[in-house]
Amino acid sequence: MRLRVAAGLLAAAVFVALAAPLTACGWRLRASVALHRWLCAVLRLRVRRYGAPGPGRRLIVANHVSWLDVLALGAMEPMAFLAKKEVGASAWTRWLVDLQGVVYVDRARRRCIPDVNAEMARRMAAGEPVTLFAEATTSDGTRLLRFRSSHFEAVLRSQACVQPVYLDYRAIGGFPATRGEKPNFAWYGDMTFLPSLRRVLACGGLHCDIHYGEPVPFDPSADRKALARRLEAAMRELKARARRPLPARGVSR
Repeated sequence: MRLRVAAGLLAAAVFVALAAPLTACGWRLRASVALHRWLCAVLRLRVRRYGAPGPGRRLIVANHVSWLDVLALGAMEPMAFLAKKEVGASAWTRWLVDLQGVVYVDRARRRCIPDVNAEMARRMAAGEPVTLFAEATTSDGTRLLRFRSSHFEAVLRSQACVQPVYLDYRAIGGFPATRGEKPNFAWYGDMTFLPSLRRVLACGGLHCDIHYGEPVPFDPSADRKALARRLEAAMRELKARARRPLPARGVSR
């Protein structure tokens, strides 16, 4: 298994090196989808989608459990992500996230938020969906944290719709995941990346269901705080729905 994973990650590194010079948005995003699907296969992360991506300008609002969230979501459709600046600190991660088209934010400098929102709005106005992890941190996924409203301002600037998307890591090694097993894939607190990667590889395969909710149309009378509360309520409804028995018509990736 280690040889397979090493070969897969090496192939991914070569792919990133070859795709990094791509500058056209469409080509870059299509290349990122191919890369994420490859990495999901290497890590034995099976992803299945319920619901469908919305049309037009769109902010995707997702819950945040693990670094695996980016791979799972990125394997579904082309999208950019909002990420803290530390993600692009090393050369390897910067190559990877630049291919993805990440919008960086420095959470220690709140005065930079208007510029970040302006860039998010520009991306969405150009037809590029942007994903926001509105909890602004990760957890073990047992409960949904309160949504931060700062970056919902980008929706008001771009007149985009907002679509809630819920990630549910349902199974480990083919068996339903228990609460005690969540640290095997969740990434939170003071966990570091390499130990987390080793735990993921030791799982024997993960299954993540991704639930797309109904897009919330742009409302010019709404403010960012009201929009954040509305999306948080929609996400809680998606989470409750994910706990029910699912039909076998999900779309695998």
